[in-house]
Amino acid sequence: MKLDTIQIRYNTEKLCIIRQYMDDTALQAELQTQLQTLYEKHVPAEIRAGIDSQEGGTGL
Repeated sequence: MKLDTIQIRYNTEKLCIIRQYMDDTALQAELQTQLQTLYEKHVPAEIRAGIDSQEGGTGL
């Protein structure tokens, strides 16, 4: 599976506060979970099935 990187802009103060309560590993894992949710919500099932079959059904 090939991975790509995305960048988003977010309120600096809020991000600093999030980092006080979550380490970067947990934050990254939570963002990946949210992206997977968006993928499953917006990409039609037949398209997801095609992608999953190309990747051997690995999901993320």
